[in-house]
Amino acid sequence: MCLEQALGLLSRLSMGSCPCRSKRPADRPVEMQFGPSAGSLSSHGRPDALGTAEILIKFLKGQGTDSEERTLEDILKSNDDWMEACHNYVQWIFPTDEASMFNRAAPMMTPHVQKVCREDREIQANFDLILKRFLSFLGLEMKGDGGELRIVRADHFSSRERDCWLSFFGGNHNWLRISRVLHCLGMIGKKAEQQALMKCLEGMKADYPEVMSAMPHWRRRAEVG
Repeated sequence: MCLEQALGLLSRLSMGSCPCRSKRPADRPVEMQFGPSAGSLSSHGRPDALGTAEILIKFLKGQGTDSEERTLEDILKSNDDWMEACHNYVQWIFPTDEASMFNRAAPMMTPHVQKVCREDREIQANFDLILKRFLSFLGLEMKGDGGELRIVRADHFSSRERDCWLSFFGGNHNWLRISRVLHCLGMIGKKAEQQALMKCLEGMKADYPEVMSAMPHWRRRAEVG
């Protein structure tokens, strides 16, 4: 994000038009966002794992909402600018078993949720849609229907280069997101997709040597599963 974009975002935030703004009515208590049967926030400010497990499952099945009352469809239909600027959705579409440092309300991939995600055909199909959309956000696409899966640069890759592949102050927040994606894919049994993404990332080194700072993290996450 360039300085002009950052200043524009700060301006929108100051006017109350944050791109991540919840659909939740302002007069509804935060503790109720997960529903009466879903539990409440823990003493550390995080939703309890037992309560959010079924919320996360319903969300991934396309039958519920996240903590900001967004459906999976809402997120998948969002444009690239929103996906770049908003920071509390990726933990829902790519959950892992590690607590998020950036979203205290993010659910975690418990063993129960992991088992359901691996076995539920509807959730597996939705993860295909999730991955396709996020790859497009990165300027990538998947190839190889019926054969070996490959993830390659899409025709619009150049339009996503600045946000996703250039380094700012030695890093890029989307590289952290990619680590989460690799981790999640391994946990839900999509090893072929995980390895195809890792192979694509290895190929980025020649054109974008700055990604070497993220490579050790990516390689570790690509071993999950």
